[in-house]
Amino acid sequence: MDCYHERAQLTKELAERKFAEKDYVEAKKLAQQAKDLFPGLEFISLFITTIDIYLSRQKVVNGQPDWHAVFGLENPATLEKICEKYYNLYEDVKCGKNNVIGAEGALQILSEAFCNLTGEFWTMCPRCQFKFQYANDRINKEMVCFNCHRYYLAVPLSSGTYPTSPRTMSHFQRRKTNVVLALKASSSEPVGESGLSKDGKRGW
Repeated sequence: MDCYHERAQLTKELAERKFAEKDYVEAKKLAQQAKDLFPGLEFISLFITTIDIYLSRQKVVNGQPDWHAVFGLENPATLEKICEKYYNLYEDVKCGKNNVIGAEGALQILSEAFCNLTGEFWTMCPRCQFKFQYANDRINKEMVCFNCHRYYLAVPLSSGTYPTSPRTMSHFQRRKTNVVLALKASSSEPVGESGLSKDGKRGW
């Protein structure tokens, strides 16, 4: 048993090195070998899930990222299914955030895919740095920040700056049904990073 565990640990370390080199295909192969050697190896399943997310992000369809592939879904997929896969994957990866190489980046990829598939975008008030989420019809429109009450242009945040704070995402997770209904309604009412809308009600 100890022999298999040691071999699996060494193989996992090789996989992590390949991942750091961005050789995700080889990293996935080695990580799977480590799991086969010792299925109970700590965080190995989460590491494989993380690698899969990075590999899926590289898939391109008609010149655009295949966001459905990030969630392991076929295109088209229902909004409910997208939300379900997003929440489940996010919660799984979050468990290994401090122990699995690449987990933080995987959370960013999941948020990026979710925003693209649900027709919403994140923007930020440049004066107070408060983040809001709007429907796409508000892109590049002049809006009022409900935190500092100043006007600003709702420019979409870059893919590397989607909010993934526990406060934001845990609120998503607790209010799944309300999120789906809100997205279906395609409301242009903004939702802040705190989860509060303009009138002070919970956005989710």
